[in-house]
Amino acid sequence: MKLWQRLREQGRVEAGLPVEFGAAALGRADIAALSQRLFWGWALLAGVALFTAWWMQRHGWWRALVDGDPSGISVVIALLAAVVTGWCGVRAWRLQQEAQPGGGRWRSAYLDDLSRQQGEASALLAERTHGPHETAWWFTAATIKLGLLGTVVGFILMSSQLGKSQSFELAEVQQLLQQMTGGMAIALYTTLVGLIANLWLGLQLLLLDRLADRLAADILADGVVVAVGDKAP
Repeated sequence: MKLWQRLREQGRVEAGLPVEFGAAALGRADIAALSQRLFWGWALLAGVALFTAWWMQRHGWWRALVDGDPSGISVVIALLAAVVTGWCGVRAWRLQQEAQPGGGRWRSAYLDDLSRQQGEASALLAERTHGPHETAWWFTAATIKLGLLGTVVGFILMSSQLGKSQSFELAEVQQLLQQMTGGMAIALYTTLVGLIANLWLGLQLLLLDRLADRLAADILADGVVVAVGDKAP
């Protein structure tokens, strides 16, 4: 056991990691426990989000959102946020499985790649741990872009109504203001929903990235340990 510990410490040094990476950097908590807390933390936040959605439905806020944004962009953003949130839960569960003390498929695959002298072993590990996150980050960025698109659409509708004005009679001005209010509502609703969705998804993905970083670093360190052990007389 002491020999394995010395090899592990030597491997962490050669990998450019602190010797006490698992104790110091993770606050004396192993990655498996951290991954479990992350998953259950996500489950708690998802429950709060579901309760908030039910509360909004009960008070008619969803109907107000649909009526206030006839373009449907706000609804698309909300659905996209729900889908990505569900994916984050699945990903958190997968990271939890891969971080178990008994090892996971990612660790075994990386060590197998090293044993076959594959130079792209680290790149393959990075793809397994972080590859799907890049697609999720793209969809997260898409929420804010859809919100900006809704803002542009709203202002286009407002400007188009101004261009139709032929006179400044009181009745026509009142009708014009009502029509302009619809365009302003689209701009504000889409911007608000886009910002909230972007912040919500960004927080989840940031936590997933942090856990994936630590898991990848631990797997890389084990790979160096195995390489050092193979070279040891």
